Amino acid sequence: MGTETPATGAKSRYLLGDSPAEVQQLVEQARVYAPEAEELLGRIGLQVGASAIDIGCGVPGILHLLADRVGRAGRIVGLDREPRMVETGRQLARKLDLDVELIEADATATGLHDDSFNLVHARTPLLNVANPEEILTEMIRIAKPGGVIALQKPDASAWGCDPPHPAFEILRAEILSAYRRTGKDFSIGRRIARMLTDARLADVQVRATAKVTAFGDYYQTFQLTIATLVRSIILDAGRLTADEFDSYALTLRNHLEDPRTRTCQPLMWQAWGRKPTAALP
Repeated sequence: MGTETPATGAKSRYLLGDSPAEVQQLVEQARVYAPEAEELLGRIGLQVGASAIDIGCGVPGILHLLADRVGRAGRIVGLDREPRMVETGRQLARKLDLDVELIEADATATGLHDDSFNLVHARTPLLNVANPEEILTEMIRIAKPGGVIALQKPDASAWGCDPPHPAFEILRAEILSAYRRTGKDFSIGRRIARMLTDARLADVQVRATAKVTAFGDYYQTFQLTIATLVRSIILDAGRLTADEFDSYALTLRNHLEDPRTRTCQPLMWQAWGRKPTAALP
């Protein structure tokens, strides 16, 4: 297979958009991966009264978990570039009585002051953009000296099902191709610890977890959700017709809803490190 050329304008856009379907996907993602996020925050040791920001927070990201940790004495900010995500996040924050601030800004140029936060966290943006190093640079800039930069990113290397099924492999390959064609990397999870080390953060640590799902779990049909969200990009590539896509999707849904089928979802990698307290030479 030849090298895939990123689509025009792809590098500046969030691949999954801000449709109601993507909002719902993010809400479910926050619920499903809350235990992993709680474990991460526990290892970091975020304290009452601390300041933290969730970059590319979506809805609701980990804002509710951060708010529980720092209490009313702390400061929590959620940042997203999509206006609909910000407004939906504000509505949810009011509903949950969260003392958080939601701002609309680009993750590579937040407009926030240097050395502002004890914790700077991001889960989805580095996967869905073509310039993850630029986002990391901005995250480090707004972290306080001694503050923590934490990343959570999926990696598709373990993504599979048993019993195996051709429709799963075909749609998996098309999803990964859609990410590559738009300049994004669905395998960034394995690289995030190295990114933090290369950025010269201190005390870099890493862990990875996998979820195995079955019929009845929301994430059992995660691949179908993502394939549907990037359907137009898949069809633009020309390897599948609309009828073929729909046929594979229906066949795969039937397979995933078989009680015998188990799915290993993308590994969730977590890496975190501290901003040096003194300027590096």
